[in-house]
Amino acid sequence: MVKLNLSKTRDSGEKRIFYGWWIVATGLLGITVKQGSFNKNFSVYVPFLTKELGIGVAAISTADMLGRMTAGFMAPLWGYLTDRFGYRNMLIFGGLSSGLGFILLARVTNYFTFTLVLVGLISMGVRAGFNNASIPAINAWFRKHRGLAMSIVSTGNGIGGLFAPLVGFMILSLGWRRSAFVTGIFIIVIMSTSSWLVKQSPESMGLHPDGEEPDKLENNPSEDSASNELSNQRDFSVKEAMTTFAYWQLVIAVGFRNTVHAGISFLMAPVMIWFLQGGGRNETDSYIIATLFMFVFSLGTLFLNPLVGWIGDRWHKNRVSALCMVTGALSILALLDHSGSLWKLAVFALMLSLADAANPLAWAILGDFFGRKNFATLRGWQHLPDQLMSMSTPVWMGLIFDNTGSYYWALIPCMVIYVLAAGSYWTLKAPKLPDKR
Repeated sequence: MVKLNLSKTRDSGEKRIFYGWWIVATGLLGITVKQGSFNKNFSVYVPFLTKELGIGVAAISTADMLGRMTAGFMAPLWGYLTDRFGYRNMLIFGGLSSGLGFILLARVTNYFTFTLVLVGLISMGVRAGFNNASIPAINAWFRKHRGLAMSIVSTGNGIGGLFAPLVGFMILSLGWRRSAFVTGIFIIVIMSTSSWLVKQSPESMGLHPDGEEPDKLENNPSEDSASNELSNQRDFSVKEAMTTFAYWQLVIAVGFRNTVHAGISFLMAPVMIWFLQGGGRNETDSYIIATLFMFVFSLGTLFLNPLVGWIGDRWHKNRVSALCMVTGALSILALLDHSGSLWKLAVFALMLSLADAANPLAWAILGDFFGRKNFATLRGWQHLPDQLMSMSTPVWMGLIFDNTGSYYWALIPCMVIYVLAAGSYWTLKAPKLPDKR
């Protein structure tokens, strides 16, 4: 059973919920909005965009690749700005930019304007705010329960994905243009209001990470030696962190994982539709069923994310991540026979959700290894090679489908890359602490 930390008010001794959990709630809402509008459910727009704009899946994926590439080069700057100007400001900026992008998406008439809106507003806003701000905020507010807190926030991946059937229904009922406009307004309203709850650090409110009193671990050193070690850790500088082997091995492990994730998440609906049509179903029926199984996938991440985070706080986060990557490889195996079997699609959705649940552990590992002070900057530099590794996956998957009518030979490399990610995570070791000065 998970206990929320309580802190006492100074005057009355009355207990209250540690404010860090409100940061978690705000981050959860933001990631739900992000996933529900873009990361998980934008693939529902893909079949309509290809028909409306007269282009192939590879062309849509190329626009996404440009967005990822731009985000990769900008990521160090976003990380620096987050550490410099605060989490709240970056959350608001991300919400306004991506919301405006969806509003303008409703007006695009050709591939050029679509690419401009996707790259210059939607992708930029999503990757400058949301995770980029909420995860560093949680890293600042938690140490002992860092893995759990980040995993709770990441359940927004599942909650957002649960809206796939609703997004599909809205598109079928209102059309994709009106749906995009409504989505944009929703993003702006939610993110511009909820972000004001975010505070920069527990110290700014006279608190301490996890709501603990500073002398608690000193008085009870045997109670949690791992947390005691973390509390005494000096933060790595950016230079110190980036000269360790552990930092770059973590970058590679996350990059392998996201290489698969970039393609499977962006093309999840088309891949599911392809698999379902292998069973003789028509396009409309396959589309509807695919949105329902995207719901199943998201429901799986909703329950598995906090469980994986809880286990990661109690076992080796890197090994938990490795086992999740193996599960991801096995999930893809279920689709290779192109049978259209519903139970195999369910196996794919649920096993892939377990692989997806490992993502927040990478953030927690980064915080455990290198501390709080420069977390956003280090995470930003990690995103540059990460995006360069993953940005082309939807493109080459789309090209294979456009030329063969099948995703089979696109899924095989994804399995191999998941296995490489598993090996990278399993062998990951913490860096030596820098000398205290």
